[in-house]
Amino acid sequence: MKNIKDDKEKTGFRKFSDEENEIWRALCERQLKNLKGRASKVRQECWDKLEMNTDKMPDFEELNRRLKKLTDWEVVMTNIVYEDSAAWIGSLHDKKLRITDYLRSKDEMEYTPLPDLFHDVFGHVPFLASPQYARIAHKFGRAMVKAKTKEEKKIISNNWWYSFEFGLIRENGEIKALGTGLMSSASELQNALSDKVEKLPYDSETVSKTPESPDKMHTKLFVLESLDQIEAIVDTWLK
Repeated sequence: MKNIKDDKEKTGFRKFSDEENEIWRALCERQLKNLKGRASKVRQECWDKLEMNTDKMPDFEELNRRLKKLTDWEVVMTNIVYEDSAAWIGSLHDKKLRITDYLRSKDEMEYTPLPDLFHDVFGHVPFLASPQYARIAHKFGRAMVKAKTKEEKKIISNNWWYSFEFGLIRENGEIKALGTGLMSSASELQNALSDKVEKLPYDSETVSKTPESPDKMHTKLFVLESLDQIEAIVDTWLK
């Protein structure tokens, strides 16, 4: 996968049009309803901590001040639309979450083929208010920078995909959505929690050999027992 645009971090955050703010509001309103009772408690705790604006696009300067205080992370806006997963995960080494400046149009409200600003901000950003989640994300970045071979990078990328992008987690005996791809997509969330998807115990070796599925709905997903489980896996790569 190649970058659609040049890999450049911007010095600031662009302004958003009234139409873009309306798209953000509509997407937030719909997806917050979908997540009730389905998302991990970590997600709700983090959302409450950040007090993110759903009426219009968040004030990213203020958002960064809150994240910096909570976990020493920040978001940076780029003109990248689709980035190689190894490069994107590796960038987490600097405790910076790269978010695209691209937002889906009104015609793409149900589905956008490319990760957009809603996925990045509504999906990824809230979790960084969790000290443990942010710590694990940083470790993923460190591990990716440390990786020497394509095989090592693929193992890391697959484990990220099936934990923090499309992972499930067991809480109080119930399976909840954890992955950010599930947080930002109504159809992916519904599919993941349906009987159409085989839900397997999270096993790093099996996950490492399971291809990512960016272009079609998953038929197989993995269930973490806790964030401690994925952190222990990432720690083995750093030894």
